[in-house]
Amino acid sequence: MKSTDLGVFLHRSVYSESSLIVWFFTRENGVQKFLFRGGKKKAHSLFPMAVCELSYYGHKHSDLFNLTAVETAQPSTFQFNPISSTIAYFCVECAKKCMHQGDVDESVFQFLVNFSNCLDREKNLGILPLQFLVEFSEVLGLKPHFEDEEGRFFNIDTGVFQSSTNSFERIATGPGIDLIKSLIHDGAVTSSTKKIREEALNIMLEYYKIHIPRFDNLETFDVVKEILNA
Repeated sequence: MKSTDLGVFLHRSVYSESSLIVWFFTRENGVQKFLFRGGKKKAHSLFPMAVCELSYYGHKHSDLFNLTAVETAQPSTFQFNPISSTIAYFCVECAKKCMHQGDVDESVFQFLVNFSNCLDREKNLGILPLQFLVEFSEVLGLKPHFEDEEGRFFNIDTGVFQSSTNSFERIATGPGIDLIKSLIHDGAVTSSTKKIREEALNIMLEYYKIHIPRFDNLETFDVVKEILNA
């Protein structure tokens, strides 16, 4: 059965001398794997966070569809910027660890599309890895919340900002959590230092590791740390 769909590109691997296995988060089927025959010569649209129009065929319940064509669904330039493209790799690695093949979620799809647009628009690139984790946590139903708006402690186990703590709780405190709180409240920050951004990013990654099964160490993290002062 021939079909079309929109998808956000996540990953690819070599299948043969000329073909690829590619993964997209699609609007209709969620995380989906495709065999792209001759894909090595047609891979101009295959970069992380690219929003593509897909043409494919296969059985409705198949784990592997045959991809026949990929076209860019919205123009972008972030893939030509080494900092933006590195952040895109980080984002798709995080997304892949949070989702599984067959997971269908329109809100996740739309979030990834919107963040792809953000990679083109945002000038303060150093904040984007953290912004992705904070905003994606809301889509996943894991958004940190507030017991106390002025709380100086972030309980990593419960995802609560609170004003007191004890020795049994895993707690983060300091300017990193203030940056996270600013992103939750305002959706943006006007300024921050590399040290604070890295501190906040480490806190959010630890939070994900606790609450997302198999969210382990990221291959892209060390590279992203180097561009946090962009």
